[in-house]
Amino acid sequence: MDNSKPVSVPLGSHFKLSKKESPSTREEYAEMKKVPHASAIGSIIYAMVYTRPDIAQAVVVSQFMGDPGKQHWEAVKWILRYLRGTIEKVLCFNGKNVKLVGYVDTDLASNDLDGRRSTTGYVFTYGGTAISWTSKLQKTIVLSTMEAEYVAATEASKEMRQSAIFLAKNLAFHSKTKHMELKYHYIQHLLEMKIVQLEKILGSENPADMFTKVMTLEKLKLCVASIGLGT
Repeated sequence: MDNSKPVSVPLGSHFKLSKKESPSTREEYAEMKKVPHASAIGSIIYAMVYTRPDIAQAVVVSQFMGDPGKQHWEAVKWILRYLRGTIEKVLCFNGKNVKLVGYVDTDLASNDLDGRRSTTGYVFTYGGTAISWTSKLQKTIVLSTMEAEYVAATEASKEMRQSAIFLAKNLAFHSKTKHMELKYHYIQHLLEMKIVQLEKILGSENPADMFTKVMTLEKLKLCVASIGLGT
């Protein structure tokens, strides 16, 4: 990829990845065996875990490591092209305004075309710079955005949208949420003990957006700037 053309976002919006893109013929299997898909994924994950939170959502491509197809490989190469064009980006700690803040977001079942599980994304910043982040599929299948946000709020135990805040503060179980696993009501305990405080923020001001969905270049710039990822 040394001579590849850089791209401006971690993953293009045209990628709709699913198991349907996996090889279906002997020829396709043979062709994909020649591709260093697993090795490339491992390198991308290494970069994401340590210094590049901006590619966390794009690492959704790792779901297909066991049986990758041509489209999955094209997505991997896209991420490498993005990294090549942004190799100068680093996490910058300035030591000012030393405060721990968490941002969390969710996306209802749009990333997982096969299992229809929702995505949880969150990032913790210390002094305005990211120190911990994740983008992962939820283990529980939920039926609404409110439930997906409630699960995400529990997993991150930080700020979340208004629907999740309302549910967390209301100890009476709504009839539509009785099927949810009890472990996700742990957030209520944290609120009662005043260990965490939930607040609603505008989506345009939430850097956790980039952990749950494909970003436009303009929104990506806002997100990375909010978590101290610069040049």
